[in-house]
Amino acid sequence: MTLLKRLPNVSQIIAIMSLLLIGGCGGGSDEVVAAAVEVRDVGLQGPRAIVYDAAADVYLVSNVNGGGLDEDENGFVSRISPDGEVLSLQWMPNPGSTALLHAPKGMAIRGDTLFVADIRCVRIANRNTAEIAETRCLDNVTSLSGIDVGPEGSLFLTDSGYRLADGQPAASSMDALYRVTFRADQRGATLALGPNLNHPTGVAVGSRGIFVTTEGGDLLRFTADGQRTSLIASPGQIFEGIVFVAGGGFAYASSSAGAVYLVDGSGAVRTLIDGISSPGDLGYDPTRNRVLIPLFNENRLLFVDL
Repeated sequence: MTLLKRLPNVSQIIAIMSLLLIGGCGGGSDEVVAAAVEVRDVGLQGPRAIVYDAAADVYLVSNVNGGGLDEDENGFVSRISPDGEVLSLQWMPNPGSTALLHAPKGMAIRGDTLFVADIRCVRIANRNTAEIAETRCLDNVTSLSGIDVGPEGSLFLTDSGYRLADGQPAASSMDALYRVTFRADQRGATLALGPNLNHPTGVAVGSRGIFVTTEGGDLLRFTADGQRTSLIASPGQIFEGIVFVAGGGFAYASSSAGAVYLVDGSGAVRTLIDGISSPGDLGYDPTRNRVLIPLFNENRLLFVDL
């Protein structure tokens, strides 16, 4: 594992530089100083995503604990302190709860509500108590993956476009990006749908739009009405997650390259960390200016300071 400043390929740099310069961002530092906190051998089981709970100053980690499409009722969410202490390994669901998790992946927080993407459903829980108050299953979805909250409060979700066929993952052709409100007075929308999305994974919503990573090595930008721009196209790569960071930049993960890349506010692209295995859906701690990386095949976490 190394913490570096190495650049990805030139086509990626040009695409991202064009995006950021059009957005009118200021320049970023040429230096990346990174130090990692590692969490391992604590009982994590396929950690897939991390979200920062700013009110409690803790990290919530989703654990698939089995197949990503298996409705086996054994998934859970862990509660980890910023220094790596396990505050509660199986914090959600509550002991004795009848509302269970199957294969939780992306998570997002809005106020005191935690939203968890769980195959075909969104679990809606209390951020303080971990009680799952409601489950909302969506029509025609097959494998929810990433989730983020927009500035107006809507949820943005990706469907990776997989289903189980004879016990094995198979393409469902339901790859999608959705905007969901869960409100009677506000309608949601399907922003994109179809296999040409290349199995979308992570989603991040910010001032520059809705950014989506895919298993086909794409970084896509969508507008609120579904207009699509390709920012990076790297066939053969598998991008797993994306998160916006301070200074107008963002970080994205490639499980195939075993790396997390950092794009600063000026458009400069660097390898934040490489030599790692299976980075998943990234989180960000703005208090410490830190990228949160789950390594789902190794049952460990890395917290990397920028």
